[in-house]
Amino acid sequence: MLTKYLDKIYTFLVINKESSFSKASKILGISQPAVTQQIRILEKYLGVNLFERKKNGVMLTKEGQNFLNIAKDFEKFLDEFEVKIDKFKNLDMPFIIGASPTVGSYNLPECIKYYKNLINKDINLVIKSNDELLEDVKNSVIDMAFVTKKKDDELNYKEWIDDELVVFSNKPLPSSIELEDLKKYKIICREANSSTREFIKKTFKKHNFDCDKLNIVSIVHNSTALKYTVLNSNEQVVSIISKMVIKEELKDNKLFSAKIKGIDLKRKTFIAYKNLTKNIEAILKFINS
Repeated sequence: MLTKYLDKIYTFLVINKESSFSKASKILGISQPAVTQQIRILEKYLGVNLFERKKNGVMLTKEGQNFLNIAKDFEKFLDEFEVKIDKFKNLDMPFIIGASPTVGSYNLPECIKYYKNLINKDINLVIKSNDELLEDVKNSVIDMAFVTKKKDDELNYKEWIDDELVVFSNKPLPSSIELEDLKKYKIICREANSSTREFIKKTFKKHNFDCDKLNIVSIVHNSTALKYTVLNSNEQVVSIISKMVIKEELKDNKLFSAKIKGIDLKRKTFIAYKNLTKNIEAILKFINS
């Protein structure tokens, strides 16, 4: 089939343009013997000699000149095809950003419009769990992800902002409490596999505190549900959440927060990406500026 000779025809075009096998090998990124072998295969297929070697390079034979007129149609097709591929890559496909639920719902929405203007592309925001997002980045399903944990894998990670967690309630709390004081309250928490609950459990364990000894009365599956469950409770309940989620309710005194003495509940958020494309580089530079 002709298709197996297309790379040889392209090699022929490069040699003709450069009038040199050695220069062509550098441009094509293959050895000079490989270039020579490709031309021999093409000449055998066509049944003619294409080049004549001279002291100062090579020149087309009569048959080579005739074949050049045909090969130029192939060159024109390649140029047009490359333009179409560029349009497919750069114009038609939206830039996809992934984010964990809290980050995607409360930190990113205001940022997205700036990123969109920056890279001059439509941006789709996908909200999933951290593990799902990192897998999607690894498989090139999404371009970059804003996550609250990173893995020891082949992805690149850039620190973004600190996400501060606070104890909060629908009733007033002391400005700071002891860790043991949490046992006094009815607790609403996130599901067992949530990154927020994992972070809290790991942090408390460092202070020899067992989360299983808390009086957990309800479990919810996202930050928004957690906020409104506490907000709408008829009795005092307590939980831990990203401060960003409840900032308006704290301002309006609809919810109340406290810090735990001697414990830092700030967690890092990260930007994960596989390869540094020009769009990702532009967003990273904007974030760091």
